[in-house]
Amino acid sequence: MNKRGQALVEFILILPVLLIILMSLIDVGNIFMNKYELNKDLETITTIYENRDKKEVLAYAAVEGIEFSESLNNHLTILTLKKEIDINAPILSNIIGKKYIVEASRAIYGAEND
Repeated sequence: MNKRGQALVEFILILPVLLIILMSLIDVGNIFMNKYELNKDLETITTIYENRDKKEVLAYAAVEGIEFSESLNNHLTILTLKKEIDINAPILSNIIGKKYIVEASRAIYGAEND
């Protein structure tokens, strides 16, 4: 029996599974990286928003490709950032969809912006 041929066949059979796992890990890592960056952007936008410069907040969000929204609830202002991420891994995109939305929000007390 040829052991080298057997090893080659086994490798060819397992290779697609390994590639799908690798692609899924890359996409999951991309999601976590974008979530981290979105939280950093939220800190920046919160600082700008507290300085009562909403035009600069909207300009920053547009440059970064982030969806910005605000809502008022009594004395709280809730700032929310959303970003859409493409999912490329075949099995992962069937589970969570072709697009994944990363969201970060923060509540600010008494920072009502006019």
